[in-house]
Amino acid sequence: MSPIAYTTWFAKKNRNFARLRTVASIHIVHLHLPLTPAPFTGKCEFCGGRLRWRFLVLTLPASLFLLWTALPYDSSIRLALRFNLNALGSPFTSQRLFVKPPAFPVTISKDAGIILKSGFGTKDRISAWLESHQERSFVDILVVGDFATQPGQHYNYSGRQLNVHDMLALMLENGSLPPGLSHPRLLKYSNLTAAIATGDTNLALELSKSFGWELDAMKVVIFYRAEHQLVDPFDLFLGLSWPINACHLKKLYILADDDTYIVAPSLEGFLGHFDSNLCYYLGNPVGDYRGRFAHGGSSVILSQATMRRLFGNPEIVSAAHEESLSETWGDKLLATTLIKLGIYLEEGYSRFFNGEPPRSAKLRSDRFCIAIMAFHGLSPLAMLQTGRMFRHAVKPVRWIDLLSIYQALLPDTFTKQSIRQNWDHVGSLDESTKSINVPTAGHCGEACHADSSFCLAWTWELDTQACHMSPWVIVGDNAPGKASGLNTSRVKKLATTC
Repeated sequence: MSPIAYTTWFAKKNRNFARLRTVASIHIVHLHLPLTPAPFTGKCEFCGGRLRWRFLVLTLPASLFLLWTALPYDSSIRLALRFNLNALGSPFTSQRLFVKPPAFPVTISKDAGIILKSGFGTKDRISAWLESHQERSFVDILVVGDFATQPGQHYNYSGRQLNVHDMLALMLENGSLPPGLSHPRLLKYSNLTAAIATGDTNLALELSKSFGWELDAMKVVIFYRAEHQLVDPFDLFLGLSWPINACHLKKLYILADDDTYIVAPSLEGFLGHFDSNLCYYLGNPVGDYRGRFAHGGSSVILSQATMRRLFGNPEIVSAAHEESLSETWGDKLLATTLIKLGIYLEEGYSRFFNGEPPRSAKLRSDRFCIAIMAFHGLSPLAMLQTGRMFRHAVKPVRWIDLLSIYQALLPDTFTKQSIRQNWDHVGSLDESTKSINVPTAGHCGEACHADSSFCLAWTWELDTQACHMSPWVIVGDNAPGKASGLNTSRVKKLATTC
């Protein structure tokens, strides 16, 4: 019987209404339903905590989003969060890159502008760089430095002459820096310019060796003011005055040092997956979370959209010019300038970039099957040799291809017991390598195989009996007094995944 029916029946059996109310109330209380409902107050004794949690769950994301959008692009909170998210997500980004064919095919020779950075102290590298890239016939190359070539001193490339453009002189002439500005870095530049002008080459080279790295920071600013208007650097040096929003901007801009060899087929295969109409800043990340920047020696890539955004913010560009007087690293200055515009280094593609010469490039387990973009740290002779090695390449060069190109020990022919005398497959040591003392090279190889999840290569030193193990393998070179080998089973397994 329902509570209401029970109350009606009980009322008919009792004439004493007061007794009716008393008894009915007792029974209904027992059934947890009061006879006279309490007035509604809008409060819930049991659900208040739930509502508060629900409110927090619904409003916290919105509050965080509003806070995020209100923070400056260069806020430490933004930068720290991006740094940690990149650390979590970057291993997966590059693995997905080549699943599909390139959606935006590019030809580096005609679609990219090459900005080659040099200096008076390293000008002997320029000829070697141009000769080693002769087969690529880059249409647009801009050579910048802290000096300018004089008549009769120009460089030849693909049937045309190239000048070296003095970036610091330009900044002083076109108002990029305040007139009459006195600064120690400008005084050093003045002394270098005077030595060059008087023909004192030895003094100029000595000065360049002493402080050339300081002037180097002022060459990376690739956006300049001409007649109160920012223009494409290529147009500026070609004597053009087209507006910055003209359609002649290159799809991509590649910044390279004069000791960096560009592997064009690899770059084409890689960059074909990026829409140049979107802002991109690509390279080999270095530095802490406050200013992650692309290592210039590994090559730096900017999309057309990135350049357009730079050109559209002259106040930030002007600030970068002044900051170049005190910034230690020009590569970092470029990054911090882009960060102010909301353009951050894409760290998920770092494993495509390399800052070492071919024989020292560290082939890690996550790089075996992907393309390598460039080589760095090349002397003029090594640059020419590298150019001859890769000049006929038409497909992307993978990291693992270096082993066969340089005829190193190939995974399919290398046995567990193989030891290469007077060789080094480990290279430079750092905090990620392991070192122990063992009596023989054989014991060193056994230690590497025993630590298979870590070790890819090992090198044993005869004099010290030190055994060095690394999570990478390099092509290597002659190393008297050393013996070296690979973790063959693991290297073979990784090679089969390509």
